[in-house]
Amino acid sequence: MIFNLDLILLTFFGLLVLLISAHCLIENISDLAKKLNVSQFIIASCTIALGTSIPELSASIKSVYSGYSGIAVGNLVGSNIANILLVIGLSATIYPLKIHSEDVIKLETVASIFVVIFPAIFLLRLNSAESIMVSMLAILLFIYFFLQRINIEKLNTKKIPSIKKTTFSLILKNIFFIAGLILGSHLLIDSAVKLAETYTISERVIGLSLVAIGTSLPELTICVAAALKQKQGVAIGTVLGSNMYNILAMLSAVEIYENIGGRNGAILKNIEISDIIFLALSTLLVFIFIMFPKKPKIIDRREGNILFIFYIVYIFLIFKG
Repeated sequence: MIFNLDLILLTFFGLLVLLISAHCLIENISDLAKKLNVSQFIIASCTIALGTSIPELSASIKSVYSGYSGIAVGNLVGSNIANILLVIGLSATIYPLKIHSEDVIKLETVASIFVVIFPAIFLLRLNSAESIMVSMLAILLFIYFFLQRINIEKLNTKKIPSIKKTTFSLILKNIFFIAGLILGSHLLIDSAVKLAETYTISERVIGLSLVAIGTSLPELTICVAAALKQKQGVAIGTVLGSNMYNILAMLSAVEIYENIGGRNGAILKNIEISDIIFLALSTLLVFIFIMFPKKPKIIDRREGNILFIFYIVYIFLIFKG
């Protein structure tokens, strides 16, 4: 089948916007971290992670509003799997990812457990009221973990050299480059979905693969650029923070919206045990690699290759199924 040339050009243009925005954003992350005297990890997990999760949010809202809840659920779950196996995998393959804060890793370990448990619990076939209650609990957990991140950073007394640029100008630049990431990702998502529809692929598979990869491209471009520049803390912070936003905040909001709309939820109808298994496996692998007794604590190139290979296997299985 011959692809539409306009869609192909639009895809490449979106990718170009993403790459340029990511390149500039990495430099501003470091400058803003120094200016505010906080670590790059916290800047990435609390700010950039939220910014890079906006494509997942907007794509999911658009999907649910248009009646395609399968794309929304697949997008959010698939993005988390892609973030760990694809984004961290490729980033670590380029340059080993060093972990700086033991306290943050302990917090992220607990948060990641709930990130897996939340969608898995719907396999118990919850009714509408139970689904809403569980989803509201997930949102409360998201707020708790977010506040805990901030509290951990307050204990950080390490002095970081300041820079001359004003905080206001740095924030404006970051907003501008995040907007570039969002624009580029939307161009890619729209063109990818249109191309996928020509092959009559199911909502779930589109969400788990093409849309998930498309909405994960901001994380991918930022983390790969950070790895190339050897900026420590950005990749792990961005991915773990983004995953928490995707599942505990956004997926729970999608589930509440669907139940209130009288459609008996979205998660149970559009998720399979294999998705939960890969979500749990990817989360388990990254923390095994992080917690494995080695100094300094890093995810090395060999471990990055393992994560990336698992992602290739996952994509093969969902298309084969």
